[in-house]
Parts: sequence; C-alpha cells; structure tokens
Amino acid sequence: MLSTTPPTDLDDAARAVLRRNDRGGFTVPNGRVYPFQWNWDSAFVALGFATFDLDRAWRELETLFEGQWQDGMVPHIVFRAPAEGYYPGPEAWGIQRQPLTSGISQPPVAATAARVLHDLSAGDAARIRSLFPKLFASHRWWHEIRDPDGTGLVTMVHPWESGRDNSPDWDEPLRHVVPSVDVAHLRKDLGHVDATQRPTHDFYNRVMTLVEEAKALAWDGVSVARTLSFRVCDLGIQSILLRADRDLLKLAEELGFTAEASALRDWIARSETAMQRLKGTDGLYRSLDLRSGQLSEAVTCAAFLPLYARTASQKDAQALKEYLAATRAVAGFSIASTDPRDPRFDATRYWRGPVWLMMNRVIADGLSGYGLTEEADTLRADSGELVRRNGFWEYFDPRDGAGCGGPDFSWTAAMWLSWCGSPSARQALTAL
Repeated sequence: MLSTTPPTDLDDAARAVLRRNDRGGFTVPNGRVYPFQWNWDSAFVALGFATFDLDRAWRELETLFEGQWQDGMVPHIVFRAPAEGYYPGPEAWGIQRQPLTSGISQPPVAATAARVLHDLSAGDAARIRSLFPKLFASHRWWHEIRDPDGTGLVTMVHPWESGRDNSPDWDEPLRHVVPSVDVAHLRKDLGHVDATQRPTHDFYNRVMTLVEEAKALAWDGVSVARTLSFRVCDLGIQSILLRADRDLLKLAEELGFTAEASALRDWIARSETAMQRLKGTDGLYRSLDLRSGQLSEAVTCAAFLPLYARTASQKDAQALKEYLAATRAVAGFSIASTDPRDPRFDATRYWRGPVWLMMNRVIADGLSGYGLTEEADTLRADSGELVRRNGFWEYFDPRDGAGCGGPDFSWTAAMWLSWCGSPSARQALTAL
C-alpha cells in the first residue's frame, strides 16, 4: 500500500491526527478501520495529548473507565456510537450493559499512563484519587478473576486480548479451537485494508468461536478463565501488568491507599516468581499455552517486555541485546513484531512482522532501564524515521519502512509527540 506524503510540520500534523480522531472525550484509533474506543490505544493516546492538553489526556482515561464492568474488567472496546463499517460490533458480543462493550480486555497500560499524567499534574491529586479505585479494581480482576488459582500467571482467553492479535504466538493454541462459525462474509476490515495485511478468514472463524463459547457461559469471569478452548499466559499482558502494578503501587503509597498497596506488593511478588516459567532454554521469554504447558516456539517483540516490567536479569538483558542486533541486521527497521529469520515472519501482515511504534516505545523504556541506552536510542531513531518517511500509519514494514494498516493512526501520532518526535514536542513528557 502506498503511503501518503508526510506533512512538513510533523508536530502540528500529529496533533491534528489526535484532534481529528477525537470524538468528544474519547479517541478512535482510526476513523475508518476502528470507529470505537479501544482500551490500550486510549492509554497510549493519553500520553500524546499530555504533551499539549493535559486535561484532555485525563479525559481519555476517564472515558475509558466508563466502560468498566462491575467485576473490574476494562473491556477492550467501548462501543459509543453505531458503526456499520466494523465487525464484530456490539451485537456479536451480546453484552447487555451500557455503554455497550466487548467481553474481553486488553493489556493494562492505563495505570502506567495515569502515573505519568499524575506526575505532570503539578501536585493536583484530585483526578488520580478519583481514578485510582477503578484502576485498582481492574488490576484485581486480572490477578483474581484471570488467575483464580493464584499461580502468578494471568490467563488470556482470546488473541485480541493480547493487543498483538495475529501473532505467531497464538498459532498453536488456536489449533485447540474447533471453528463452529463461519464469519468471513461479515468482515468489514478487508474493505479498508489490503487482505495481505490482515488476519485470515480461518483466524476470524476460530476467534469468533471463542466469543460464542464465552457467551454460552454468560461471560462469567472465572468460568471463562477456566474453560475456554484458548487459554494462554501472554508474555505481553503478564509483563505490562507487572509494570502497571509497580506504577499503581507508587500511586497507592503516595496517596495513602495502604490496603491496596499491600495487595499490590503481594501480586508483584507472585508475578515475579511466576515469570521464570516463561523463559525458554535459550534465555528468551515466550508466551505459555496453559492447556498444553508448552512455551510458544516463536520469539516475538514481546520477548523484550520483561525488561519493561523490570523483572529480567542483567543476563537476560544481554541476551536480548544480542537478539536485537541479530534481527536488526536482517530487517532495516526495528523491532519487527516477529523474528525476521522465522519462517512465520510476514513483513506486512498484522502482528506477524511489522514494526509498531508503541511497542518500540515500551521496549525502549525497558532497554534504558537496564542501561542499554544505545539500543533504546536506536529504537527511537528508527521510529522517528518511519514517521518522517511515511506519516502516521498503524504499523510499518520493517524492510523498507512502508506504512501499513490504517493511515492517520492515533497511537502513532501520540508516540511521535510523546517520544520520538522533535525535542520541543517532547519536552513535557520524555519517558514512561
């Protein structure tokens, strides 16, 4: 797909993307492909807004939590207005609540984003005090509903929960899912994005079968976590949750939420111990199929996230440094979402190869935390160059930097403003 010519003033252009995708207190990722509010998208988008409109940044998180369920789950989609151009819409999920939502979650970036916004709020704690109980409830949901046996490993029940929807990590676990539906004729995404960049019909049939399984359980949280045909500990969710637990603990200690701080310390300790189960014999981390007990064969960009969680060792960090150098020697831009030496690598297909700027950002944060500043700077430079060449695409071909997916994408614009753009755009917000 040919990219649009990037505008001269990319700071102004990035702000324009966010304003254009603003729907009055919440932001859509892209008006054509994704016309609703997405969970982890909003957390990243808030960081972009924070560089020029802190009030609007807070509002992004606040509107996201308007969709929170009574048990604490923050859904991966909040459906705020009808949109015939998207499938699966609210009717496919069958959730009877307002606002309408999906029935699954996404990586819990929100607490980390809220900590950043609070740090920028010049001592005004009113908004974080209001949001904190909701953030805590969402973390309790992950640690109790999605880890009902207290193993320290949380359960993902649908590939879309990972945010890395079509990763090779899920190929083997999805083989457990026997398709009971055929939804190819319902898909709308192929009308907006080239089919070579999107998941297959077979993938959609299997993941929508999981939705039907959960509907049959009336979306009961523990039943879903224990019995769905797809049950995986996603390295991405596990790591992002652990980092968010640490950030939420800092807020709890500052704000005087002592009981919550105690629970967070327990969850952190349990998660740190359990993370070792996700390390392969080569020293690299992978996702774990909880049904078979097998680690994923694929090494993906999620392998770096234990650095972001601050739970890896220096030896782990060195192994990841070497892995980054080896993969970057093959692909022109880092980090490819799947190892470009892997036969499952596909440079332009959704999460099977492309570079994603928000992943680069959290990975760079992890690299910096382990003293790998040169590698972190390389990721920032690669990310900035991708935008300068092609604009604010959803994701990028790691071979030549071509833009893929949807154009004018909110989280890509937000990453430019808050991380890889000009120093003047980033002066209020330089790191997670």
